[in-house]
Amino acid sequence: MLSEDRYDGFFCPPLWRQRRIFIKDILTRFSIKNALDYGCGEAAVLSFLIPDNNDTCLVKMAGIDVCDESLAEALDRCTPWQTDYEQLRSSPLVLDIYKGSIGVVDDRLFGYEAIICTEVIEHVYADTLNSFLDITLGIYQPQILIVTTPNGEYNVNFPRLKYGTDEFIFRHDDHKFEWTRNEFETWCNNGANKYGYTVEYHGIGLLHGKYDDLKNGHCTQACIFIRSKQTNNKSTPPKSYGTPHQLLKHIEFPYFNESALPKEKIIQELLHYIQSLCISETYLQTNNNRDIKKEEEEESLDINLTTIDWDTFNIQDVIPDTTADQTPYIYKSTCKYTTIPLNLSISSLWSILRLRQICLTIENMVHLLSLLDNDKYELVNQTTLKVKTSFEFDTGK
Repeated sequence: MLSEDRYDGFFCPPLWRQRRIFIKDILTRFSIKNALDYGCGEAAVLSFLIPDNNDTCLVKMAGIDVCDESLAEALDRCTPWQTDYEQLRSSPLVLDIYKGSIGVVDDRLFGYEAIICTEVIEHVYADTLNSFLDITLGIYQPQILIVTTPNGEYNVNFPRLKYGTDEFIFRHDDHKFEWTRNEFETWCNNGANKYGYTVEYHGIGLLHGKYDDLKNGHCTQACIFIRSKQTNNKSTPPKSYGTPHQLLKHIEFPYFNESALPKEKIIQELLHYIQSLCISETYLQTNNNRDIKKEEEEESLDINLTTIDWDTFNIQDVIPDTTADQTPYIYKSTCKYTTIPLNLSISSLWSILRLRQICLTIENMVHLLSLLDNDKYELVNQTTLKVKTSFEFDTGK
């Protein structure tokens, strides 16, 4: 399945990105730990979710598609990079890529809390579409099912598509249909009522400059099927459907799994990063002040140039003669110590991967910060640490 739109350039951010952010936000909202991308294509969604191990709870994902070309790209996108080994994840993640039809049940796809199906149903033939909700909601029974598809009514904004005429065409040559909002909601409501799910409808994507124009909805329409608590969710299949899909690759991402460090060791590393942040902050402030002063001097020079007597002008009065002294000029910071007191945000410390790994939770990190020497550090609140001590540094250029 092709995951990108040829109309992405009309949207800001691009429509594909808005859809992926929407999906990630829904998974985070429901604290989803494992998700199946149903019709994953080139793994555009899966690869988008891989880096977000601190923004989501995901520890297991899978994707399935029938197109060999798309799956080859999916495998490439989902294989760990060198940076994955250098910057270890805070939690494990396993990912399986399958080749197979979304119209066929496979025992290995049971148990996923969320099924994602984005920009897929409009590509499938009628027999696959007719069995889609029976398989996803009726057999797999995930906690949530996310479905996105083009909103046909929004095509009125694209003259080339000739929407509303006998010569209309779809956004993509492979589309079998592009439903109106009413058609989509009717299909969703029928499946939800049949299998004990509630539904939420959302819109994604408004043309740049037309954010208030909602008469035709959004470019992409989305439905979240939410399993009712009363629905009997079967953790294991009532019968075996076999394993018809081909497992192309099982991928395990490296993650931080060292033994828990002693409290004293964690505090020692915390102090190291606090010092580094203080020095960096002071260095930036010093250079910013220097840049401001330089701009002011340049502005002053521009003004003075208008009154220069060019008959008596001597360039050495502006640029000193350095030919007599060949010693390289070395800049030494005029700020020998960090500016004190200095406020550091807790979020700046938590953004450091190493600290997330050894502290495990931000609450634990805040607790350890509260144990620091009160004469040198003060935890102002849950968001700010005041540093009262100085750190000497020397910068050469």
